[in-house]
Formats: sequence, C-alpha cells, structure tokens
Amino acid sequence: MKNNTKLRINKRDIDSEGNALLVDSSNVSKNGVEVDRYNILKKKLYVNLREGVSNRIQCMKILKEIKDNEYYKLDGYKSFDAFIKDYDVAKTQAYNYLKIANAIESGVIEEQYVLDNGFRSILSVLKDKESPALKKSKQNPIKPLRFQLKSQESYDFYKSNAKFTGFLLDKLFNNEKEIIKKIMKEYKQLKG
Repeated sequence: MKNNTKLRINKRDIDSEGNALLVDSSNVSKNGVEVDRYNILKKKLYVNLREGVSNRIQCMKILKEIKDNEYYKLDGYKSFDAFIKDYDVAKTQAYNYLKIANAIESGVIEEQYVLDNGFRSILSVLKDKESPALKKSKQNPIKPLRFQLKSQESYDFYKSNAKFTGFLLDKLFNNEKEIIKKIMKEYKQLKG
C-alpha cells in the first residue's frame, strides 16, 4: 500500500537542533489554513519558551501570528487566553509580548532596540507615550517654520488655522510658483 502524502521541506521551519521540519502539504483545514503551520508554530513556541531569553523575540512573533490568525481555534480553544494557559505562559507576559511585537511591526521600535535595552525598559517606554525614545522615532524630520507677521489679525487667522496654513504654503510652492515670484518681486521693491 502506497502513501500518497506529499511532503515538503521548509528551510525556515527548524527544530531546536537546527533540523528542517517536514510539512504535510495535504493537511489543510476546511477554511484553507494549514494545520501543519499551526502545529509547527506550537512546537516552536514550546521549544523557545524553554530555551530562555535569546528567543523571546521569536516567541513574541509566534504568539502574535497565532493570535492574529486565530490559529488557536484549530485546537478547539475558544479564546487566546485559554490557549496560552496550556503553554504555561502568564497572561500578562503574553500580552506584554504582543505589545512589543505590535510596536516592532508598526515601526515604533526596532528589534535591535529591544535586544539592546531589554524587555522591562521597552515596556516602560511603551507605557510612557511621552518617552523621548518614542518621540524621536515618530518625529517629523522637517523643522517647523518660525516667522513674525506684521498684523495681529493675520497672526490670529494663521494660528487658528495652522494646518491650513501649511497646506496653503505647500500648495503655493508646488503649483503656483508664478504667484510666489510676483509677490517676491513686489516684496523686494518695497524693501528697497
């Protein structure tokens, strides 16, 4: 009797000794999700949680993928919380990992920053939204303009419509350079 199961080797899915794991490509659930991918993620999570600090970032990514894709439902878990209980992951730890993984994915912090500064300091940075580390990465690289207007009325108008003022100046510069040249010529004549 022949076994017609097709196996494929995915070099990115390795066990703790660095051996590639075989994946049964015929093992797909009704909704199209690969059950083998989920099983590999569970095995990796189990191994990584036991290997210590060096694999925390990998654990974060695995937990995030399992939660985001709701893979835990494939084993009959009704919630992500029920899933993590079976893997001896504290709820607080799991959700802290997810916070950091989301921050890395959204570009708020980088993986190297996590490795350099540790998890506790990253969590305090993420909790403190006014942190200089976060401000630095979210900051607009274009410096704001500073200038003084001649009348209080124009100052009040532009101050109360700051975003419109920025839009107006960009629009004039990009699309109406002739108007700028004309006004610049008038300004130079008045200045003298």
